Parts: sequence; C-alpha cells; structure tokens
Amino acid sequence: MDDEIAAKHVLLDFELVTLIALAVGVVVYALFRTVRRHRSGLEDTPRDFDGFDLVLMFFPAMLFLINPIAEALVAGKEDTGGALTEEIGTTPVFSIVMNIGYFTFVGVMTYGLIEWVRNRKVSDLFGLRRLRPANIIVLSIIGGVFSLLLCGWIVGDFANRYLEGLFGELDLQEPVKMLRESDSPLLLSLSVVMACIAAPVVEEMLFRGYMYGTLRDLTHPVFSAVIIGGLFAVVHGNLPALLPLWVFSVLLTIAYEATRCLWVPIGMHAFFNAANIVLMMTDPGE
Repeated sequence: MDDEIAAKHVLLDFELVTLIALAVGVVVYALFRTVRRHRSGLEDTPRDFDGFDLVLMFFPAMLFLINPIAEALVAGKEDTGGALTEEIGTTPVFSIVMNIGYFTFVGVMTYGLIEWVRNRKVSDLFGLRRLRPANIIVLSIIGGVFSLLLCGWIVGDFANRYLEGLFGELDLQEPVKMLRESDSPLLLSLSVVMACIAAPVVEEMLFRGYMYGTLRDLTHPVFSAVIIGGLFAVVHGNLPALLPLWVFSVLLTIAYEATRCLWVPIGMHAFFNAANIVLMMTDPGE
C-alpha cells in the first residue's frame, strides 16, 4: 500500500510540474512575441485561439485535472476506510454509467465554451469535414496499430519494468480492474461505450482540439504537444500508464497536425482503446 501511495503522489507532483511549465512557457513565449513584434513593427497574424481561451479551457480541464489531487488525498486513508468504502461503494455498472455521464458533461461544457461563449464553429475549428469518412477510417487504423505497437508494447513494457524496480507491482486502472473481475455482458457493453466512444470524443475535443490548439497558438507546436501530452497522461491516474499515454498523446497530436482533422485522433484513440479491451479479455493469463 505504501508503494501505491507513493505512486499517487508522484502523479500529483508530475501534474503540478507540468502545469508550472505550461504557465512559464506561456509567459516566455508572450514576452518573445512582444519583443519580436516591437522590433519588426508587424502585427501578429490572426489566430484561432487567444488568451481568453487559455482561461476558458481550464474550466472543463479541471474536471479531469482534479483526479490526481483527489486520488493522492484519498490514498493515505484507504487502509482505515477501505472496509467502509466497500460496504457503501457503488456497483461496477453504476460506476461506469456515472463515468459516461461525467464525460458527457465535460464534452458539453467544452462544446459550449467554443460554440456559445466564443461563437466559433466546432466543425470548422477542428476540421471535422476536412476528410472523407473512408480516409478517416484508414488513417485511424494505421495510426492506431502503430500507436498500439509503440505505446502498448515497446514503451509500455519499458515503463512497467522500470517502475516495478522502484515500486514493485502497482495496481491497474480502476476501470480495467472492474472489467477483468466481472463477466457481466452489460458491464462489457458499457465499458466499450465508455472506452471507444465517450472517452475518445471528449478527451480529443478537449485535450487535442481546445487545449492543444490554444497552447499551440500562444506558444509553439512542439512545446504544446509535450505539455498537453503530460496532462493527458497524468489525468488517467495510473503511474505505469503515464509514459505510454504521454507518447500516445504526442502521436495523436502529430496525426492531428498532419491531417488537421480531429476525427483522425478520435479514431486512433478509439481503435487503441478497443484493441486493449480485446487483448485484455483474451489474455490467457487472466
């Protein structure tokens, strides 16, 4: 249990460092642009996002970013409160339904901030009509397979081996544990909806579309991809998955930059999650 508590605090520290780096980067790049504009006498080119978006994007983002903070605070109380938690805890099905509702709320909030507060069209801003469905499917499968091999196999194996040497064997993510411990068809169906529809659509619209787009316009694409990748990885609340998800986020960002169509990273994300569910359910060791 001590290792689990330490792992939760590592995630919290990582999130805080990433947020500080984000703030410092925004300030440094703003100063750089001011100096460059003063020297050249030219105005900045029009951008899709501005400083107001930097503030607005944290309203839905904080609903995810609060998770590592809450888990670090709760981790130390699990020994004394575990029995009570199990007694009054919710069922796995109810938990998944609540998570789907949670993601829906975040998605509607993100959509509303862009469409209703900033008066921008999500379909135009994120290039949702840029590619044909057939092209989106092909690119999603190719990118998903590559991501699965790199992040799930190479990077994931390295991260697990390294962290096992530091912390021992750590717990899996809670949704994964629930799915492995249950043979309920309803739970499996809801998990597929959660992992292959709700999570890809909402997370990509928020992290790739709004947060990365805003930070990219205010700083630099590489800096933005690294920072948003770190935040994307840490909100999943699992230390062994931190590095693989960070790399996965960068790959999703590259796909978005290359295609300028958010459906491609959404499709890659959905494929990645679906493949992991299949591999998990067919794992003979479970």
